[in-house]
Amino acid sequence: MSNEFLFSELCGFFDKQWEATDAADSHKYTLYGGSRGPGKSYWLRWYLLRRLLKWRKELGIAADVMLGCEDYPSLKDRQMGKIAIEFPQWMGTLQDKKEKGLGFHLHGGGSILLRNLDDPSKYQSAEFAAIAIDELGKNKERTFHILRGSLRWPGIEDVKFIGASNPTANWVRDYWIEQRLPDEMAGLENEFVFVQGLPDDNPHLPSSYWDMLDTLPGALRQAWRYGDWYAAVEGLVYDTFNDQNITEREPDPARPFELAIDDGYVDPRATLFIQRDGRNILVFDELYQTRRLEEETIADIKEKCESAPWAAEREGRKLPELAAVSHEAVALRRRLREADIVSRNWLADKQGIGKGSVREAAIALTRELVCDGKGHRALLVHKRCRHLLDELRMGYRIDEESGKPVDESDHACQALESWIWLRMRRR
Repeated sequence: MSNEFLFSELCGFFDKQWEATDAADSHKYTLYGGSRGPGKSYWLRWYLLRRLLKWRKELGIAADVMLGCEDYPSLKDRQMGKIAIEFPQWMGTLQDKKEKGLGFHLHGGGSILLRNLDDPSKYQSAEFAAIAIDELGKNKERTFHILRGSLRWPGIEDVKFIGASNPTANWVRDYWIEQRLPDEMAGLENEFVFVQGLPDDNPHLPSSYWDMLDTLPGALRQAWRYGDWYAAVEGLVYDTFNDQNITEREPDPARPFELAIDDGYVDPRATLFIQRDGRNILVFDELYQTRRLEEETIADIKEKCESAPWAAEREGRKLPELAAVSHEAVALRRRLREADIVSRNWLADKQGIGKGSVREAAIALTRELVCDGKGHRALLVHKRCRHLLDELRMGYRIDEESGKPVDESDHACQALESWIWLRMRRR
């Protein structure tokens, strides 16, 4: 009995999952799903098992592959418990081995190593013949680049990256749906393939699951039931931000520009490059950095001001005229002044905010600039500002219980709000 026949008997893939399998066999980067219910998580773990069996039989190589989720609870719920039930014990064991860690370790060699992505930099020195990420859209673009740097295994040329995701208005949609890759990946578009799976493709869904899908509110139903990647995302702080706020327009080289900085070290330090023309605002570039000292960020700012494509035509002063920075970032403000960049504490002026917080007032003002009551969109964000766009379109959300923004995935947005409060408020 061949390995492929044995695998087919064991996995029980339905047609759409086999279509995803064929696509992954012939491409380096494969995304499956785009809705709720097409067996995404199931396909990921069984596809990895199939690859291990094929490499061992065809190449005589016992490789390691990675199966990851955004955090440990998700990894446990979506994958660990299922592997323990589904994978035959005669084929391998689910255990935490000293030399390799937690995973499903095949008898005779090869392992599916289970990893959480709370800090993806932990895996920068690791090597995997394949990497599979469950709910890829819940992870940052930087995580993808860190992980693909670990796609290598001696003797295996056809390394694989596979993912599964519900619709998300972020970098996942850019890469797999719109085929818009960053400049450094230009020419790799043919290596990216998306196989849409809908709940209709899965013959095993119970009636209770269909009841759940059919009773979801409009935007979620469009996304989860019908695989609409452009349905509105529920609960966003800036729910009126849309494609009309995104541009490829470059800054005017004859006009000054400014910075907005939300300080951090372990948390990201977000720096936005902003140019205004009256009440219109263009955010045209960004830095999004972790574990960078203040002087390193300032050196990076100077480098961008000298060598970025938008800087080439500038004459005269190339440095920003001003930086809006939080009151806690005393050392950063001092170093900015030493670098001949005026630094101002955006919280210094609290006049006219009433009983609410300055942050709430800044959010209200930013919403008006995203889209006012007459439909005018004063705020434009260049498509290269991927981290800011990710937060605006997916990450920066309102907590359902408190009604306030959740304190996560908000660093670039808070930088923008700080600058808007400092520079765009009518006094």
